[in-house]
Amino acid sequence: MPTPAWTDLRPLFVLPLLLLGVLAFDGAWLAAAASTNGHAGWMAPFAALIGFAPLWLARAAPGSMRALLALLATATALALGNWLVAALPIGQAMGQFPLEAARRIGPDFGWMLIRLGNRPSDCLWTAFALVLAGLFGRGDAAGRLNGRRRAP
Repeated sequence: MPTPAWTDLRPLFVLPLLLLGVLAFDGAWLAAAASTNGHAGWMAPFAALIGFAPLWLARAAPGSMRALLALLATATALALGNWLVAALPIGQAMGQFPLEAARRIGPDFGWMLIRLGNRPSDCLWTAFALVLAGLFGRGDAAGRLNGRRRAP
């Protein structure tokens, strides 16, 4: 009888590692955006790696539960990263750190900055990252990367 997916996740190990990965990715995205003076939307596919890697390291069973967690972690990293990158020029203009500026801007102003800062290519990178996280989380793409066949 197959074991449920939650017994294989080891949540005491996976969830803090996912949170640490999301925060580290958003810090790297903020640094890339600050150094290029742009949105750095090309960093979005790396969020899929951040969402998938802790689940793979914990040997979570491939399936819909792992795909859902990878998608949630990737979406969280992308949303928080967009918010921080939108707050970056406001913080620079006011002499604050981006985290302080992100706390001070309201949802309407933040959403307007995100819409103005994202180009169509950034939206495509974001969509590609979410699709990539779902595929790797489900286990479809990860098993086919090395070209080996699965045992019958």
